[in-house]
Amino acid sequence: MVKPSVDILWFTWRMKLLTGQRGVVILYAYMLLGLGFLRTVAPDFGDLTSREQQLEGTFRFMHERLRTHAESIAFFGGGAREKAMVDSRFRMLLGHSQILLKKKWLYGILDDFITKQLPHNVTWGLSLLYALEHKGDRTLTSAQGELAHALRFLASVISQSFLAFGDILELHRKFLVLSGGINRIFELDELLDVAQSEVQSRDTSISLENNDVAAEDIISFSEVDIITPTQKLLARKLTCDIVPGRSMLVTGPNGSGKSSIFRVLHGLWPIASGRLTKPLQSIKERESARCDVFYIPQQPYTCLGSLRDQIIYPLSHEEAKVITVKMFGQGEKSKDGGYILDARLRSILENVRLIYLLEREGGWDATVNWEDILSLGEQQRLGMARLFFHSPRFGVLDECTNATSVEVEEHLYKLAQEMCITVVTTSQRPALIPYHSMELRLVDGEGKWELLSIKH
Repeated sequence: MVKPSVDILWFTWRMKLLTGQRGVVILYAYMLLGLGFLRTVAPDFGDLTSREQQLEGTFRFMHERLRTHAESIAFFGGGAREKAMVDSRFRMLLGHSQILLKKKWLYGILDDFITKQLPHNVTWGLSLLYALEHKGDRTLTSAQGELAHALRFLASVISQSFLAFGDILELHRKFLVLSGGINRIFELDELLDVAQSEVQSRDTSISLENNDVAAEDIISFSEVDIITPTQKLLARKLTCDIVPGRSMLVTGPNGSGKSSIFRVLHGLWPIASGRLTKPLQSIKERESARCDVFYIPQQPYTCLGSLRDQIIYPLSHEEAKVITVKMFGQGEKSKDGGYILDARLRSILENVRLIYLLEREGGWDATVNWEDILSLGEQQRLGMARLFFHSPRFGVLDECTNATSVEVEEHLYKLAQEMCITVVTTSQRPALIPYHSMELRLVDGEGKWELLSIKH
């Protein structure tokens, strides 16, 4: 903004010296009419740019989603359907981009005409006015030279004045294009602020109502309502205690709220009413080597990294070595932590029957796309290996072994019992009943539940 503003002030002053106030008025009147017309017909580049970014974001999201679920789509034979949806979004994006480019092209032509071609008309008029009012004998060669020089300078002043106003108008257009992108970011920022304020208000209300209480060795639900974010009631006034040594099996039809209980337990969903007592200590902030609660979700997750990283996740290599030395390295030097850790991990792989991965994939430091290399059953057993490595007091298992055989599943639960891990499991398999002391049975869509004692 600095250069065109200075140019306007400078050339206006020079114009006043050459043609007086009348010339300045004529110049500005013509300029404001032309630029005002240009501003009136200018498209709303801000909204057009924002819309283009929205369409492009949707198009990219569909491709990302397609890449993530490519195998499932192929099994269902949904390639034609997905292609039709992607093509539809692409046509919308392409059509909008063509409209935007066309409007930019037409606006550019009009802008060049008004800011570069029309100034010649003003130049001719003001030059004529200056020549008529020029004092001196025009028959003299010196007077003619002076007049010609003044007219050329006047033409330059008028042209530069138009260009300066045109630069300001161009800056305004660039600002509109930039603001279109900024609006998208601002909308995201607003949503994040609203979400953060809701989380803070919920945390405040929870702390004020004393809904969430820390405890060392117990998980207790006291008249807790399990409610989805869409305000659907899944369990009304759920009351149960989970103490070490008394594992609980959560059963019920699909959609009855089995996984939702774990979301509330982990803190992903707020507590609408009631009180939840649980160990709150973070896995990385624990003072003892053994953590309190460890969650294994229904959908397996393989992180980016080596085979070793898959088992020690979410700890780093150094953190895992320190914890392993605390648990199993009494009397050992800290520099031997790597050897102790690898020996511990090897024992865990043997227990979950995945020891062949060491040879097949090339050792602990092998880094591949584990999600593609490992089968679903292998990924679930690797999740159980994480559970055994962290050795928590409570293991929350959300149908995390349903892709393994019954024999392997029973073997894994026996290992959890031997390691004194109290498990809270959601499953539909009757074979797991002997490994639990209680059964929490949910009734689909009615908010009802039953707590049964299992007699072995």
